[in-house]
Amino acid sequence: MEEQQAPERFTVSVGMGAGLVRISVAGELDQGFATLLERVATEAWAVASASGLVLDLRGLTFCDSRCVGVLLLLLRQSREQKAALVVAGVPQRLERILTMTGLRAMFRVEPSLEAAIEVVRAWRESQGSPDRSEKNSP
Repeated sequence: MEEQQAPERFTVSVGMGAGLVRISVAGELDQGFATLLERVATEAWAVASASGLVLDLRGLTFCDSRCVGVLLLLLRQSREQKAALVVAGVPQRLERILTMTGLRAMFRVEPSLEAAIEVVRAWRESQGSPDRSEKNSP
């Protein structure tokens, strides 16, 4: 597992295995750290032949509009990879932002990391489409 830190305010951890990529974040995801998360996610997609990505946001303490941009990038990447994207532990503030912008329906959100991993595994076993708009996604 790879971990990259920006000075004490933001941490990104990546785990790969069992057909999925898990990215966990902790701290403040703002304009300054969004690029780090984008780079890590892009690199993870490049090296893993994963059927899904679980984004664990349980440790996220702050997010601004740039955070929403990162989520949309990950959604686009998952569709390009024909892989599932499941977000775990969305903080209340981000949930509110996604709902107010009308973006909430685009994401599969689970309350826990374990539930998110199970959704990706079930999707992989069912051979469904990761595209939520096609109604076959997790």
